[in-house]
Amino acid sequence: MPDSSTNSVSSTNSVSTRAPRKNLWIYGLGGALLLILLYAVPIALTARLQTSPLARLTLENQMRDTGAKLLWAAVTLAGATLVWRYLQSLGKVIEQSSQTLAAAERTAFFAAQSAETERYARAMALLGDDKIEVRLGGIYTLERLARESSRDHGPIMEVLAAYTREHAHWSEGETAPARVRADLQAILTVVGRRHAPFDPGESHIDLHGTSLARAYLPYANLEGAFLYESNLDGAILQGANLRGATLWKARFVGATLQGAHLEGADLTGVAGLTKEQLQGAHFNDATKLPDYLRGETSNAPETAPPPTTEEIAQDLKLPSHRS
Repeated sequence: MPDSSTNSVSSTNSVSTRAPRKNLWIYGLGGALLLILLYAVPIALTARLQTSPLARLTLENQMRDTGAKLLWAAVTLAGATLVWRYLQSLGKVIEQSSQTLAAAERTAFFAAQSAETERYARAMALLGDDKIEVRLGGIYTLERLARESSRDHGPIMEVLAAYTREHAHWSEGETAPARVRADLQAILTVVGRRHAPFDPGESHIDLHGTSLARAYLPYANLEGAFLYESNLDGAILQGANLRGATLWKARFVGATLQGAHLEGADLTGVAGLTKEQLQGAHFNDATKLPDYLRGETSNAPETAPPPTTEEIAQDLKLPSHRS
């Protein structure tokens, strides 16, 4: 009994051998028609003419030349037509491909926007959780979103600032907590190290009327921030950027301002700020100092002695680890 695989191979070979034979028949038929057109037709057309053999031969050659030219023109026209149709089909393919690619890009864009919106909603939900560790996760998720998107950066900073104003509200005469809550400290850290180039134009970090006593904010970027009527007693603001910040009527009892930049800051009516605290801080003619300190700190940045290593190490410690 013959093997089925052998039969399939033999059938394949027979098909493959039929194709060249069919092509040969087509080529042969085309060649025969060409010979008839260029040789037989001129002979048939001039056979009944009453003329000399030389004249008949000349006329046949002229007809052959004309036929060859017409045939060449027909082939050229057919080739041009085929090329034109190919270019048209290629253009349609390219147009369809570009439309498909644009649709894919739109789909990917909306999918990314949807995923980003979902991440934002989840982070906001975490921020409102009762557990401190869950809230911390939401805060740092919002920080990551703010760093990834210049569009969401401003609203996220406003949300974090509003959360701080709501949960750390303070009015003059009230007793400030012994230390800042962990989630509020995390927000202050995130705000202080935010990617400032993403800040919207004319925006300000609004932390006014808040209790930031003993907050840990060394080298924080609080340029132009609204901190008026806030409690900053014992806060670590060493090297902080407070240029143009609004600080009037704020409390600074025991606050560390070594190396802080107060150029253009408004310190009108502050309480608890001493000349010793301003030694080593940076300010200029645009800095608005309280009345009791005016004229006493003009040379403070230049004449203040540099802090010792022990003093710097002590100032940089978290409030709970200071001696």
